[in-house]
Amino acid sequence: MRFLSAKGITRSRMPLIALMALAAIGMAGCEGDDGKDGSAGPAGPAGPAGPAGPAGPEGPPGPPGSGASQKPLESCGVCHSDGSAYAATDAHEVTGLSTVSNVVFTVNGADLVLTYNLKVDGDNADDFTAVQRDYRTISDGTRFDLGDITAATNTGSGNYSITIPNGAAAAAENSRYMFRVANAAGIRAVVVEDYPAAPWTDVVSNQSCINCHGETGIFQIHGGGYSKPAGMEVCTVCHKSTAYEFEDAWFGIIHGVHNSHEMPSGHYEYDATHIFSVTYPTYMSNCSVCHDDSEKLTAANSMTVSGENCFSCHESMESWDFQESGLTFHESMTEATDCTVCHNPTSGFPYTVAGFHNGLVTERGGIIWDGVDTSVTEGAKFDWQITGVVDDGTNLAISWTATYDGVSVDPCNATAGPGAPVFDGDDAGNLSMLLNYAQGEDFILGTADAPGQPSSVNLSTSNTTCAGSVATTVIPAEDVDATVGRVALQGKPRVVSIANPAETMQVRAKTPTFDWVLGTADEAAPRRAIADSSQCLKCHVGSLYQHGGNRVDNVDMCILCHNSASNEQNVRVDMGVDASEAYDGKAGQTYEFKSMLHLIHSRGEAGASPIVIYRNRGIYAWAPEGTTLPNWPGTGSQPVFGSDDGTGNPVMQNHNFHSPTYPRLTNDCGACHVAGFDVIPDQATAMATTLEAGEEPWTNQLDDVLQGAGAAACTSCHSSSDAKGHANQNGWTPTTFDDGRQTIIDAAN
Repeated sequence: MRFLSAKGITRSRMPLIALMALAAIGMAGCEGDDGKDGSAGPAGPAGPAGPAGPAGPEGPPGPPGSGASQKPLESCGVCHSDGSAYAATDAHEVTGLSTVSNVVFTVNGADLVLTYNLKVDGDNADDFTAVQRDYRTISDGTRFDLGDITAATNTGSGNYSITIPNGAAAAAENSRYMFRVANAAGIRAVVVEDYPAAPWTDVVSNQSCINCHGETGIFQIHGGGYSKPAGMEVCTVCHKSTAYEFEDAWFGIIHGVHNSHEMPSGHYEYDATHIFSVTYPTYMSNCSVCHDDSEKLTAANSMTVSGENCFSCHESMESWDFQESGLTFHESMTEATDCTVCHNPTSGFPYTVAGFHNGLVTERGGIIWDGVDTSVTEGAKFDWQITGVVDDGTNLAISWTATYDGVSVDPCNATAGPGAPVFDGDDAGNLSMLLNYAQGEDFILGTADAPGQPSSVNLSTSNTTCAGSVATTVIPAEDVDATVGRVALQGKPRVVSIANPAETMQVRAKTPTFDWVLGTADEAAPRRAIADSSQCLKCHVGSLYQHGGNRVDNVDMCILCHNSASNEQNVRVDMGVDASEAYDGKAGQTYEFKSMLHLIHSRGEAGASPIVIYRNRGIYAWAPEGTTLPNWPGTGSQPVFGSDDGTGNPVMQNHNFHSPTYPRLTNDCGACHVAGFDVIPDQATAMATTLEAGEEPWTNQLDDVLQGAGAAACTSCHSSSDAKGHANQNGWTPTTFDDGRQTIIDAAN
């Protein structure tokens, strides 16, 4: 019989089977001296089969068997491409978004008349005639209901008017007006406008809210109703007013909600039914995220020390550790304590929020000064570029340059000074070249001993020289079966420290990358655009993960590691953890972007399945709050379940559990992606995802268990068993192929 070995090679076995057939031999005539035997008689009936003989020796190997019996193509585009019956772009489109424009107030006798245009999803809407809310708030916080206004008059083409009876009498007082209107289908829109001028100076902007919440996220509260601008102007009509029975109606709520997860209790309690635990994606000490111009930031920095002000973020005195400083008498203080006795302009003690925050260092090494993460503002002054790669097959000569404040600088400068940054000139330097190579259009053919991972070469005075503000780094070329490579120059330049001019500080200058054709000096054609780094940085200001401080704010660099061949199975194997022992029941987890980022950003939703990533610096899990992972030992430094450090003892690792709170709709693809990106990937260029990485050596990708690029992207959000079954049925069940991803590329071509 024939069977398929574990290596996919067809072999033969030749078992010996003894078959006993009894035949009767007939004798004709008598025995005489010269008689002849007669002809044989007919065969008798077959006797019973004898016992099987022993197995024979193994035969020679047969020809190579075929790998997967499935055709490695996904048919997603048949139904889900643009223009198809179930187009993915249509399914993910955010609808019901209203836009209000051309808002004008006019005094008409005793009345005040408001006119405006309203569109929904870009089209004039003529059915928003119901007025559900009508407010006016003045500078002292007094909020007025405007009367019995129940309807807006539609004048055609999305144009409306609302009459405020006897509103002319108040029209001279600076006020903020807000009307919530709706149609019969229950879709809401908000009209907000100041007249005759703003009643106060806003200390945050609409745009600062939109940056993270988008046009859709901010009005998920209060029953929904999307409207541009979706920001603070609407909120302040009520939350800056005295209509609520609490003193911190505006900044207290905003600070409390956004910093709730970092409070001593781990939450912010507005009242018994409104309790928040929000995972803020940047740093509350970077006040410029919301207070985003000089006037607004100056107002924020001048906030004085008081229980009400400080506790809006810190909740209580438990937020600080006074043991080391010996100032434990603070521990008994409450919100009612008069902090100004000590913290005032003449005492010498800090008395504003800026005074307390100046010099704080974020988790990503940014120095906070006057409400700004200076690593971000200083990093923005750099234009750092790889300008070319000359590949002669033996060495790569990589040229790179930089400007600071628009002026060319010396990349080999060894001493930081005004206008003279340092890149790698002393022991504090951390520059290196990161190299990976493309299959299709994805950089997955790295030579490091981890699935899909790039190699890295440190910069030094022996491989880097400078002339005329141009640096050239010469490193060995690698022997890779590829046509296109990408190099990234990772690390952080340093400038004179904002906090201490005698020291230097690292800054978040965008990591430069360059694609070249191997064996030439030619720049390669651009890879397809998918995600937009600037979109990430709207929310993750100064906080985008950077792996030890040397990979900064550029998705084109990130995908050198977070690629479709990536998988942390090697870490689990090194720890001695198999699928039966892992916290997620898997042999390994990919950390390619299209899977990992979809999963992480949506893991706070009820019922979502966890994602767990094993790293040599810790174990990270993201799941809905209250989720219990199998064998999870708790957070902090804990023994890794099922692990063995080689001496019979478990491996100790820091365990981290997160329940993300994503601030906008998960189907709002524009939050991260470039406009018009290919939702249905081209299978000849977008590489399949490694669900399991096989066995060592990890650079061998032919034993990877592969999932189609479309299935990996879609099922990272649509993770039900039905959705996964649908993806597999219209593609293939994750499997290995004889030629790995090349099998898929060949089929697609």
